[in-house]
Amino acid sequence: MDTVLTLRKVRDFGQSLGDTIQFIKLNWKKLFTLYLVFAVPFLLVAALVGASAFADFFQNIGGFTSPVLEGVSGNSIIAFFGAMLLYALSAGAFGTSVYLYMKLYDQNRGKQPEINEIGKLFFPKLLSNFGYTVIAGIIFCGFAFIAIIPIIGFLVVFFGFFYVAISLSLLYPINTIETNGFGVPLQRCFSLIRGKWWYTFGFLIILMLIFYFFSMIIGMVVNLIFGISSLNFLEPDKSLFTKRYFLITGLSSVVQQIFYLLIYVGIGIHYFSLREEKEGTALDERLDQLGSNDAHGQIEEQY
Repeated sequence: MDTVLTLRKVRDFGQSLGDTIQFIKLNWKKLFTLYLVFAVPFLLVAALVGASAFADFFQNIGGFTSPVLEGVSGNSIIAFFGAMLLYALSAGAFGTSVYLYMKLYDQNRGKQPEINEIGKLFFPKLLSNFGYTVIAGIIFCGFAFIAIIPIIGFLVVFFGFFYVAISLSLLYPINTIETNGFGVPLQRCFSLIRGKWWYTFGFLIILMLIFYFFSMIIGMVVNLIFGISSLNFLEPDKSLFTKRYFLITGLSSVVQQIFYLLIYVGIGIHYFSLREEKEGTALDERLDQLGSNDAHGQIEEQY
């Protein structure tokens, strides 16, 4: 069995899925370490901070005796949004570290990069990716205003939202792997996906179905072990249990989110395939190296 997987090559649907699984099999130890180092700290803090806040919110919803936010303290509101931000950062941190790993893996011709190499590049890329996430969020919020227009607004929102969402699925790998000026990664998303939108849509659906299958199994196991009485967790007089419930479900997300790896690697594989199909960077590199006296030298950074 090959111990090195070439990232920059054109793939069909089955090859993309197969290479996704193969890349994870070849690099699972390092990829799991990335998760522990860069994503789990955010998740643990989010679970601890958010348990009490989520309990306050759902306890008030369950009581039905007052407006939802009337009995929620200001500290709980801050903790609630802080926890949501940390959950978002955990996902962004995991994705950023995976794409940095794939970037260095490609540059080093299949040599597995060390964690400290990724750490040196991590925080600037994480901040950049999160900034683009905010921009993408503003774009999606803009669709809500378009929806005010009768009929036409609904159609624009329905079809435009999904078109933009699928196109921007390439945003993290493009921004992390390539070196571009501000705003260029957004343009690159639509450029690379042109003519491959439905292909990308189908591929993402398969990845998400696999992710939710394994994530659902983990959630069911956690609920069976800890949540037998969870049907009553919204009752106002069960506040202690409610906090415990959300703490347990928050900690279970630490296990569930490891399966994001499938989605991140799959999108990365798809990115390299589209990049090679549209721009042929690997072929250009081989042509440039013909006749080179240093056949074993380091690959010049392509992105």
